[in-house]
Amino acid sequence: MKLDNDSNTDLQVIDGDRFREMLYSGLTRLEKQKSLVDSLNVFPVPDGDTGTNMFLTLKEAVQSVEKEDSNRVDDIAETMSRGALMGARGNSGVILSQLLRGFSQSSAGKKLLEPEDLVEALEKASKVAYNGVLKPVEGTILTVSRRAAEGARKAFEKKGADKADFLFILQQTLKTADRALQKTPEQLPVLKEAEVVDAGGQGYIFILEGMYKALKGEGYVEESTDSVTLEEKVGQREFVSDIKYAYCTQMLIHLNENNEKQEITQVREELNNYGDSLMVVGSGDVIKVHIHTNHPGVILEHGLKIGMIDDIKIDNMKSQHQEMEQQKRETNNLAVAQGSSMVFDEGQEELEEDSEPLKRTIVAVAAGEGIKQILSELGVKGIIHGGQSMNPSTNDFLEKIKSLPAKEIIVFPNNKNIISAALQAAEMVDDKKIEVVPTKSFTEAIACLLLYNEDEDLEELVAAMKEEKEYVRTAEITRAVKDSKVKGLEIKEGDVIGLFDGDIKVKGSDYNRVVLKLFEKSLAEEELITIYYGEEISEKQAINLRNKILDRFASIDEVEIYAGEQPLYPYIISLE
Repeated sequence: MKLDNDSNTDLQVIDGDRFREMLYSGLTRLEKQKSLVDSLNVFPVPDGDTGTNMFLTLKEAVQSVEKEDSNRVDDIAETMSRGALMGARGNSGVILSQLLRGFSQSSAGKKLLEPEDLVEALEKASKVAYNGVLKPVEGTILTVSRRAAEGARKAFEKKGADKADFLFILQQTLKTADRALQKTPEQLPVLKEAEVVDAGGQGYIFILEGMYKALKGEGYVEESTDSVTLEEKVGQREFVSDIKYAYCTQMLIHLNENNEKQEITQVREELNNYGDSLMVVGSGDVIKVHIHTNHPGVILEHGLKIGMIDDIKIDNMKSQHQEMEQQKRETNNLAVAQGSSMVFDEGQEELEEDSEPLKRTIVAVAAGEGIKQILSELGVKGIIHGGQSMNPSTNDFLEKIKSLPAKEIIVFPNNKNIISAALQAAEMVDDKKIEVVPTKSFTEAIACLLLYNEDEDLEELVAAMKEEKEYVRTAEITRAVKDSKVKGLEIKEGDVIGLFDGDIKVKGSDYNRVVLKLFEKSLAEEELITIYYGEEISEKQAINLRNKILDRFASIDEVEIYAGEQPLYPYIISLE
């Protein structure tokens, strides 16, 4: 699908083929620049990075378009929107999915796009995105998308309906959007202090740039940053009979201390020859790998050479459907024979099955086997693996919700960057009543779970939980993933940083000293302090920290410790 450059002068009609190419090119452009977008995140904590989340969201949209047989622009746009909605990750991904949703709504009933159609679609995209955010904040992707639409409208009116063409409109759109982006530090002081522009706005501009390049005949023919082609990355029709690589292999690699500087590009290069549809993303000392290969063992061995691997998933794509059907039959037969339990999809906890569906159950996001075990013991039946740097998608929530035999489901996202995806999933469920308690940490969820009563009215219970979580304060200890300036602190990559309720308060070089320093600045009249130590911390080290806290602060009588085994954060501490 290469464009003829000579056909681009005064381009006044976009058909399905050209629209597809614009989407592919937008994805390619964002992929090339997602690390740059990630680097614009203000806080230097290992988190669900904006560029990565936007890329993965758009990638789901493009993968869906690959399966769309219609060549009408409206059909392609609707499929794109649906794919983005299901694949949305993090706040930035959810907003991007809303932008694409608005674009799709404006394109309804249109086989082809004319210049004014594009202008109206950009305007509708911005409006839908604004409406999708409870409290819109200026100086973000929302501002950039609104100004982009304004630029498109002015360009169209300058040329007039008879002479307007797509290239001129998109060129002026990009200029206006970039001016808006450069002004975002003036609108958000936190951006100004960190000396960066808004990451989401920059990501949106990269997508528009890719679309513009496609119209100029320069987009789809660009080489990807990886040696695999874009077609391999976004995937062709799945489950074809002559599929070249049979095993869809995924894993998380927690890098060894001496490999923490391992470049993602290096991992990508080393694995590239073992298959296709390769995706290597990550942040800090955690890398996620996805690849279609005939040698999954080789992929796992490579992971073991540079770190510890978990969240391993290997699927035979040729027989996956048949195996799933057979597994369902066997599971149902086993459930009937035992009369006690039913096993759901991989990663799903076993559920006691009654003759009737459960009245109510709970879903929670968690990372760390210790945390998962604690949540399970408190009544959580559906665990979704994720958290910092591993934001679950809207579809991850939907699949888990649909798999649970309950009429009412309470969802704990346990991360501020995951709440939007959980809320979006809840809105898409019609046959169950879903309530999302907007927890920003598993520590808040634990406090809420202590109130759980299956017989209490759902709305009253959720209201009580939302109130209870406000009494929980959470301290987090981690290492900075980049140099940054936050609230007067000059932070260097590798510094130990201490956060209270998401705000960076102190920095240092030693975990224990940072905890003590953090408590000196932020400790109030808490009655209960609980330490959850991460996968890199031993029980002995956690006990040592507990003793130091008790020795230093006379007002604290008791400190509980639990093995959370969470990644990225050596200590997460709950204070109530």
